[in-house]
Amino acid sequence: MSASNTTTFIYGSELQGRGEPTVADILIGSFMFVVSLAAVLLGSFNLYLIRKMDIFHNAFGWFWASRTVAEIFCNFSHVVYSAPVTIMQPTNVPMVFGITVAMIGYICGIGACVLHQIVSLNRCIAVSLPFDYKRIFSPKNVKMAIFGSWIFVPFLTSFLLVVPCSMIGYSPKFYQYSYIACSSEPERDHSIVATVLNRACLALCCTTVSTDLFTLYNIIKFKRNITMIMAATMIVVANNNTQVGGVLVHLLGFSTLQITHVNNALALILFNPEVKKFLRGVSVSPESQIVQSTSRNGRTNQ
Repeated sequence: MSASNTTTFIYGSELQGRGEPTVADILIGSFMFVVSLAAVLLGSFNLYLIRKMDIFHNAFGWFWASRTVAEIFCNFSHVVYSAPVTIMQPTNVPMVFGITVAMIGYICGIGACVLHQIVSLNRCIAVSLPFDYKRIFSPKNVKMAIFGSWIFVPFLTSFLLVVPCSMIGYSPKFYQYSYIACSSEPERDHSIVATVLNRACLALCCTTVSTDLFTLYNIIKFKRNITMIMAATMIVVANNNTQVGGVLVHLLGFSTLQITHVNNALALILFNPEVKKFLRGVSVSPESQIVQSTSRNGRTNQ
């Protein structure tokens, strides 16, 4: 995304720390660690609920679980790498680490974005076309949709490595995935591939909100989609911004996405009545599960 200005060109310098961490580095890194760890733990609990509760053994549960796995991997990379290097600001970090974390972040982040749209579509069809729901979201179609998503997204993100001068990596100085300049006088100061992917994800988030307009009575879910748009918008705004004044923009774009993942995980726990009953030790009847699995997919499961 953004390259640092240096008098002597050192390839990959964008991925190195400043040497001595500032108070801001420590605070931001600590915040990143706490939020990412919360997202990992809450996401793992979501997977536990989906595994244990029969009401989620359907299309909605598969889509939600797949998206949750993507969010867990994305945030786990921040727990083990992004947050620690932000706090410590080391200057001898192997480039492969920063690049690997960025690739994981992009693959899982965009994958979660795609699956978020599929979950929204699943809910919309459950409400609008209840009699066609089982046919549209048959086990075969669900598996094909999930498999197709996880083939298509890595294929798209692979262009970050294939297209010349498009590579990115996590920068502890800018608190974001930054563009790695390939020469001392590059033709551009950003990754074209990353720019396209960021804006495509923003467009997809907007489409998700449009889909949710069909289920506006679910106010809580609609607000969560708004946070995804905020995250994607901030990332797009931060793209190419290398000025000191843009640090806040970088931070907002990065942290808003993490908070969105926490929000997604909390939604299943706090706003689903069957989950509340499960946590209180109250069993859900099979009849209720059959009815709820189709109707509530369009209301409270999200």
